[in-house]
Amino acid sequence: MFSTSQAWQTILAHSRQLDPTRVPLSAALDRLLRTDARAEADSPPFDASAMDGYAARRTQVGQTLRVIGEAQAGRPFVGTISPGECARIFTGAPVPATAECVIKQEDVTRDGDAIRIVRHEGPNFIRRRGENRRTGDIIVSAGTFLSPPDLAALASAGITQPSVTRAPRCVHLVTGNELVAPEHTPADAQIRDTNSTLVAALLQRAGAELIGHAHARDDLATAQKIIATFPAHDVLLISGGASVGDYDIARPLLQALGYTLHFQAINLRPGKPLVFASRGAQLAFAIPGNPVSHWVVFHLFIAPLLKHLQTGAAAEPARLIGQIAAGCKLPPPDARQTFWPCRAKIVNGTYELTPLPLASSGDSSGLTGANALLPVPQSTGKLGSELTVEFILCP
Repeated sequence: MFSTSQAWQTILAHSRQLDPTRVPLSAALDRLLRTDARAEADSPPFDASAMDGYAARRTQVGQTLRVIGEAQAGRPFVGTISPGECARIFTGAPVPATAECVIKQEDVTRDGDAIRIVRHEGPNFIRRRGENRRTGDIIVSAGTFLSPPDLAALASAGITQPSVTRAPRCVHLVTGNELVAPEHTPADAQIRDTNSTLVAALLQRAGAELIGHAHARDDLATAQKIIATFPAHDVLLISGGASVGDYDIARPLLQALGYTLHFQAINLRPGKPLVFASRGAQLAFAIPGNPVSHWVVFHLFIAPLLKHLQTGAAAEPARLIGQIAAGCKLPPPDARQTFWPCRAKIVNGTYELTPLPLASSGDSSGLTGANALLPVPQSTGKLGSELTVEFILCP
């Protein structure tokens, strides 16, 4: 069986970064910017007032000035300021020609068209042209996942159709004769389908688009017809049927669809029967049906793959350092590499990990609160409390 590292390298060998596309700003949140975004003009584009007050030449306390006009944001004063004169000005308005400072309105008294300066200290309160950025400056670098402030910066530069990596397009087939939708009441030997909800949420959080979803009974021909109806996609996910039982259809289904199987089991607990396959640029995973296996496999392989498809980055999930919470225990190590779901929180500046008390890999409710994976050290004895360990944070 492949190790988890060998499995990841195999996945990388058959995947590549997706092509760029242009999208409106309203659709660009959390997308990866593919080209540097540069300023098309100086910012501010003119000397602008930083305060509400009066634009004037150099002044002294006690001086009286005549108000000869007004400058508003979007409506400048077009004259010039001579000695002994000033113009009423508001924040963001262009500073009139020959004005050298802005006097805050709190620092004057006004009587009709005259002001008297009672205090004038500190800066000139003028935002100079280009002090934020100059024409051609990079305002958002390529390789940035666009945040709300990034989008605002693009809008300020008039970049309304940024070049970004398109979102990975995924489809999901959940298999199993026993499954019913969550809104239905199970009868006889039926159970509710939880994996469809789990996969949809995980894909959304990973920045992917779920463009097709269906449930298929454990029948090869039916499942093949359903997948044929899915729109064009980058990644096919099959929940269940990944093992070698009489009713496990995922492997023969992928082969019937023309996929090449690259591995069919890995040295992993939970998640051993994971299958990875490719068909040209399309990739596919058959995931063991238990919900905990889904959660572990997604964070170890599928989430990093989706990031790789967007960024080209080839790194495995980053490992952080934390401590096992006091009084917590994990099962003894297994012959397979075990990744145990945990709840991670920062306590006194250090991550504290609480392993979840899962009854089995089918315990979907036991995953509640999980946000980390703990690789259980493959050594003898149980993993004791307050031990320093590596872990993977699962956002």
